[in-house]
Amino acid sequence: MKAETYIEYVTTAVGSTPYGAPIHAATLADNLAEVFQIDLGKARRMTNVYLGRLIDSGLIARVAHGIYARAEESVFGIAVPGRDKIIAATFLYSGDETIGYETGASSLNQLGLSTLIPAKRHIATNRYRSAAPDYSGIVLKRPLVHVTTRNAPYLQMVEALRDMRNYPIDAYNPKELIEVAVERRGLDWEELVRYAHAYLKPDELHDAVGIIFGRLKKYEAA
Repeated sequence: MKAETYIEYVTTAVGSTPYGAPIHAATLADNLAEVFQIDLGKARRMTNVYLGRLIDSGLIARVAHGIYARAEESVFGIAVPGRDKIIAATFLYSGDETIGYETGASSLNQLGLSTLIPAKRHIATNRYRSAAPDYSGIVLKRPLVHVTTRNAPYLQMVEALRDMRNYPIDAYNPKELIEVAVERRGLDWEELVRYAHAYLKPDELHDAVGIIFGRLKKYEAA
């Protein structure tokens, strides 16, 4: 009877996961152990067995080691749309919490500062010790500091200001694009200065703060 209850719990948890969101075997096992007060090792073994059954039934598909997602049946068989997006999400979010942010050339491209389309996506994440599948095109990096929902946009912007020194910037108005990005994300300019002072080297700080202070002077003159 208990086994059926465990199966129902895992199946319900999987079924309630939004389509396109990652399903972590480790998280399921942790929750199973906590809810039913069973040994974690046993919970992990059972979770893997039950996930295997759900794969066989076509409800989910394995995306990477320990990562699954709800699947759909197509004319080509069982498929997981947005596989790379799902993998990236495992390093950017944990439930409703932000644990990572995109950085490097791909971040500068998203900001419109560079037309360079990099072959790899660099993600700074609390899960930087994990391994992203080679086919995903994702490179994991250690973040400047432990990432939270609150500090993630500031850390990403500080790294973008730093990376402007290291990648080709071909936008004709990079400072204006930075201003637009900061305003659109609702960031506080003075707070951004504090982050820059905390995490950038002196030579990096000089260029970054020059852009930030240019915006602060506009406020003072207004």
